[in-house]
Amino acid sequence: MKYFSIWVIAATLTILSSPVCSAQTMYEMKDEASVKYKQADTDMNRIYKLANSTCDSSGRERLKKAQLAWIKYRNLCCEAEASIYKGGTMYGLVYTNCMTDLTRERLRRLKVYDLENSWK
Repeated sequence: MKYFSIWVIAATLTILSSPVCSAQTMYEMKDEASVKYKQADTDMNRIYKLANSTCDSSGRERLKKAQLAWIKYRNLCCEAEASIYKGGTMYGLVYTNCMTDLTRERLRRLKVYDLENSWK
């Protein structure tokens, strides 16, 4: 229980101490987190489409399978991460921040296909 409490405090401080976070209320924090997630998702989808266009047909099929598996992983991972806040006001914020973090990570992985701009 001691380690769980430390983890909760650390997670909360990480969320609230984000250098780009200008929100003051929970509503504002959730709204800001939602905007960040939508931007990350838009960027990832753009790069995914580019990656898809650079593959041959078998590569496209493998990429599609990998992307669908990653989406399942992301959703389950974020549900698990946020589950300790189930029913509380922090649930949505933790869930959305997790979605943003994992989507940005996936975006970085997909950029390997962006050969034209990968060195910029």
